[in-house]
Amino acid sequence: MMICLPNGTVVHHINANYFLDITSMKPEDIETGVFSFSSTFEDPSTTTYAQFLKEGLRRAQPFLQP
Repeated sequence: MMICLPNGTVVHHINANYFLDITSMKPEDIETGVFSFSSTFEDPSTTTYAQFLKEGLRRAQPFLQP
């Protein structure tokens, strides 16, 4: 999965296999803070995807400054 700017610049990406692997794990087994399951969603894949999108928006900010 990728988040791209209209000009094609990739600002964030994640391998689909990694996404599937991480969403199949128990929250306590995940060492990285990048994908946190502590949100309003109960489904790990929904929470992980929402975190992925938030991180993509954060990384796109420098490109969106006037």
